[in-house]
Amino acid sequence: MNVLMITPEVAPKTQQGFIVTWINNLASKVDALHVIALDEYDRETVLPENVAVYNLSEKKTKLTKYLYFSRIMCRLLRKRAVDIVFCHMYVVFTFMVAPWVKPLRIPIVQWYAHGRADFKLRLAHLIADKIVTSSKEGFRLKSNNVIITGQGIDTDKFRPARRRERPGNKHVILSVGRISPVKNYETLIRAADILVNQKGMDNLEFLIVGGVPISSQQAYYEKIVKLTEELGLISRFEFAGMIPHTEVADYYQACDLFVSASQTGSVDKTTLEAMACEKLPLVCNEAFKEILGDYSSILMFGAKDQAALADKITYILRMKVSKRKELGRSMREIIREKHSVQNLTEKLIEVFKSARKK
Repeated sequence: MNVLMITPEVAPKTQQGFIVTWINNLASKVDALHVIALDEYDRETVLPENVAVYNLSEKKTKLTKYLYFSRIMCRLLRKRAVDIVFCHMYVVFTFMVAPWVKPLRIPIVQWYAHGRADFKLRLAHLIADKIVTSSKEGFRLKSNNVIITGQGIDTDKFRPARRRERPGNKHVILSVGRISPVKNYETLIRAADILVNQKGMDNLEFLIVGGVPISSQQAYYEKIVKLTEELGLISRFEFAGMIPHTEVADYYQACDLFVSASQTGSVDKTTLEAMACEKLPLVCNEAFKEILGDYSSILMFGAKDQAALADKITYILRMKVSKRKELGRSMREIIREKHSVQNLTEKLIEVFKSARKK
């Protein structure tokens, strides 16, 4: 099978570095994998021999990008080098490729995993032959063409490691994600206020890993930093900025507890990565109710409910270490069974084969 994958980027050190892992795993299951990268391509990326990458970001204008894309499609289709198209993340990819492959009856499979369901998604759903998503909350339109595949976490990379003891029995509470209002970091900061300033828990440190993705959200970053100052918590919080995907596993492994106050409504990949490292997550995202199952009563709190979050943090940190480790192993098992990259790859190949038979 020859697959054309259109994706935002192929760069292992960025926040979307997981895409390289997906490419490597897909390449092991197909004859040839042609990858068109829209935004970025790190040419030093080591990829299997049956992978070819075409970098649209080399072109500076929309016109030159379109002309280059057209040349790529002409070349691949003339050689009959595409059996199926996999559009990853952006629905605009389906719009770009459809005029080229639909007349030739080459199927399109669209990956989408977000709580938002707008007009563009509705249109892409009508065009694509199959939709794949990480969870039922990741695609909220009624459809018979949706297949849930899990998120695709690299459990070899995101794995448990021995925790280093810290002076004074310090506990590190970690949150990972871009600095954006949708991540709702205020809830974590106000929970810290309750824990440190009201309950007197003096052994807590808070680490936020994530960069400011767009300049318009710089004001939000400044707002949450100012909030830590106003609450006398500036010495308790560290804003580490954007950490390369190749290094972020170290942060999960070194923390005691992972917190996500995000309300995107879809599965948060960083939470799953923390779980793969046997860390307990505290989340308010409704997409995790099914994933956590019986553990949701312990590990979920209400959106923007800092008091509930503070109570959950207290409960878990006071839990016996043996119990916390046991629950951590259960978290990793959830990822291994339903959200590993190997599981995702097998399901994608099944979907590709099914789409070709339509």
